[in-house]
This record gives sequence, C-alpha cells and structure tokens, in this order.
Amino acid sequence: MKKTELEKISGIVGFEPDDTKLFSKAFTHKTLAFQKGLLDMSNERLEFLGDSVLNLYISIRLFEIFPDAAEGALTRMRSYLVNTRRLAKLSRELGLHEILKVGESFEGDPAEQTSILADTFEALLGAVYINKGWEASGAFIEKYFDIEKASAKLDSKSKLQQIVQKESGILPQYTVVKEEGLPHKKHFVVEVEFNGAVRGSGEGSNKKNAQECAAKDALSKMGDTDDRK
Repeated sequence: MKKTELEKISGIVGFEPDDTKLFSKAFTHKTLAFQKGLLDMSNERLEFLGDSVLNLYISIRLFEIFPDAAEGALTRMRSYLVNTRRLAKLSRELGLHEILKVGESFEGDPAEQTSILADTFEALLGAVYINKGWEASGAFIEKYFDIEKASAKLDSKSKLQQIVQKESGILPQYTVVKEEGLPHKKHFVVEVEFNGAVRGSGEGSNKKNAQECAAKDALSKMGDTDDRK
C-alpha cells in the first residue's frame, strides 16, 4: 500500500493504522486475491465483520437515543441509516474506490458499482474494529452518521406514536369513522385520538394511508418539527 493511500486512510478513520497489512486487506477485492492465489487476502471477511459492527452500533445508539420508540420505528430508522445505497454514496464521497485494488477479471468501474462501494466501507470498518476496538469503531461511525436526526425520516404514524408514548405513556388510537365506495375503489376517513380527544383526521384509499394522513394532521396541529423527539 502506498504512503499516500495510508495517509488518506488515516484521515478517514481518524488515526494512523498500526497494522498496514490489515488495512491493505480491507481494500483487496476477491478478484485480485484469486488472481494472486491468496484467497485469505480478500476483504470479504472484514466486510462481514464491519457489517455486523455497524448494525450493532447503530442499533445500540438508536435504542439509547429514542427510549420510547417502538421496535418498528427503530427498525425503520436503522434501515434509513444503514443501507447499500447510503453506504455506497458515503464510500464514493470518501474516495474509497480510489484505494480499492481489483483483479484483471473485475468487470466495470468500482466507482459505479453500488454493492462494491458499500462492501468496501464495511471492510474498512471491520479493519478499524480489529485494529482499535469498539470505541474507535464508534467514533468512526459517529463521524459519518447523524444518528440523532434519524427520527426525521420516520413516517408520521411512527413519529406520532413515539411522541405520544414519551409524553403520555399511551398509544394513539385510530378509528375508521367513514368507509364508502365500491370494493375495488374504497375511500376511508380515519380519526386519531389520544389524551381523551380527537387530535387529527385523514383520508385515503386504504386504512393505512388514512391513518398516516390522520397522524400527519395531528403532528401538524401539535406544531411538530423534525427536531422534536
């Protein structure tokens, strides 16, 4: 691995790697490892580890930051933060594809392959974990993931449930107050109630959409913003 590449990696992870071979492995695609007859030099195992570390760390932080969020809401927030497209975008922005080494059999441009970019980021995180442990891995993740703002990406129903549970310890109740139309073209009107009063109403072609609109209406009346938790 070139000195300039190590310097770039140091800037990305926030420390100077102790084990240069480990980080070189993180950027060795399986096609190159196969070409050289050194399959154990592929970054696939590091990718596996990095994926596990990332999901566990994000899960723990979401659990801590949003103590009143339901399991479904936590899962949606984690999916927003950790997905192939998002990891690939981050990997491209960091220029990890410029360090990645591929074999002659590799087809295409790594910079244009979403899964390869995402895998490379996870492999790098795996190397960080082996080299420096959990604390350094957490610092690395926090540097590139705004975990606290994940709630802004929740659907309205999940956000309303999170807020009402936190403030009142209860769940919003949804009631279909009107259902009309032909079987293949239904129209529903739903009201959402909590703390003894109807707080919002919504309409939709199915109950789920109507509930979402009712929750959105309730949030609007509550003066909800993306920063509220």
